[in-house]
Amino acid sequence: MATRDQLLAQALRLSPDDRRRLAHELLDSLDGDVDASDAEAAWGEEISRRAQEVLDGTAELVDWDDVRKQVTEELERMRR
Repeated sequence: MATRDQLLAQALRLSPDDRRRLAHELLDSLDGDVDASDAEAAWGEEISRRAQEVLDGTAELVDWDDVRKQVTEELERMRR
């Protein structure tokens, strides 16, 4: 069986795209089993809740121009 250092040396010889795929698969293996149906159901409930808030008038809506300005300002701060 190859050691961690041997595996790393071999992995570093891969193309950038293959290294990216390998890293993704390794990270996915740490997440454990995810029940996609539970996640889908949870997102469905969240979307329904948010939509109902908009219909009820209880959602805090933000104008797109304000959001764009805030994001632009934050990105400029991060670049400094």
